[in-house]
Amino acid sequence: MASGGSLKGKYDSDIIAAIVETKQQEDLANVTDPFTEIEDYKVDVPAGSVLFSKAFWKPKEIPDLAITMFKPEDWDEEAQFHIPAVDPNWIWNKQVTEKFALAMYCGDTTLLHGLQGTGKSCLAEQWCAKFKIPAWRMSCNRETREAHFLGSPSVEYNDEGQMFIKQEPTILTDSLRYGGMFIEDEAFRHNAALVLQALREKNTRSILLPDAPGRTSEERKLVAPDGRWWYTLTDNTCGSGDETGIFDAEVQDASTLDRIGASIEVKYLGKPQERRILKKHCNLNTPILDGMLDFTKLVRKAFEQQNLLATLSVRSLLAWAEKIEMTGSIETGLKMSWYDKLCNDDKATVRDMFHQVFERAL
Repeated sequence: MASGGSLKGKYDSDIIAAIVETKQQEDLANVTDPFTEIEDYKVDVPAGSVLFSKAFWKPKEIPDLAITMFKPEDWDEEAQFHIPAVDPNWIWNKQVTEKFALAMYCGDTTLLHGLQGTGKSCLAEQWCAKFKIPAWRMSCNRETREAHFLGSPSVEYNDEGQMFIKQEPTILTDSLRYGGMFIEDEAFRHNAALVLQALREKNTRSILLPDAPGRTSEERKLVAPDGRWWYTLTDNTCGSGDETGIFDAEVQDASTLDRIGASIEVKYLGKPQERRILKKHCNLNTPILDGMLDFTKLVRKAFEQQNLLATLSVRSLLAWAEKIEMTGSIETGLKMSWYDKLCNDDKATVRDMFHQVFERAL
């Protein structure tokens, strides 16, 4: 070993390099990433609330939030009729449910989007059923206009012959009057979103009825009851239009999308969950059920890749299972419930998939 006062003179260069590398690694290990320095969210549990973990399971992606648990008598008698019944066969999609719980907790305008039959609307309704919230569900299409949301004013007369303006109630205006969750299905199919902008804005949650003689601006304004009204939209797309041409959805402008505080993609359940659903609804053996689910997976993949114009939803699976039990034929059941709806090109593709799974001709 060389002598001298410097470090280089006392130690071999490889030893020095190893010491430097070790020191650098120690320094890096002691450095805190500023992007991970987020304090844990503190949850208050007010009276009448239940923790998410008590209502469902211990959450993985969200804090253990407190969710208000209502009773039917907390709502007007008219609204109580709109509290959905609990579906004993419903299976919660864990990841989606946690995100939806967070959106509801934040009071967001929430978009649930995904392919048909993934349970978007049912998710919102079963949430309402579990926590005893009225669900006001409205389905939209290209013919939906502002009057379908706001109603139309009409002139009526009282017993003294005095004229007054009466506003026709709608699903939306009743939801604002009584409280609950307004579910706007196929929300991107219509062109009347402009009138809903202030209502979709979380900080305002109000809507202005059409002007009419004798009605003040205060009478025209409807405001959502604080903490007792939620806005959920559902659609097959996320607002950017439909490239496939299957769903006929409108492209939404930036101001509309900006008011959506939570966007959640709802996908089909996994094979074990869908098998559980089928077993609750039919008595078919496991090999048949697994074959149905394997075939369904191929169909859905082809649909996502735009090689098919139709997909198999959960409701289609249930219809198929029912027809198999009644006819004793997997092929006849599929033809009656789904296959005969397809165009000729899709039928040819589906026949190959069916043979691949069941090793028989369709």
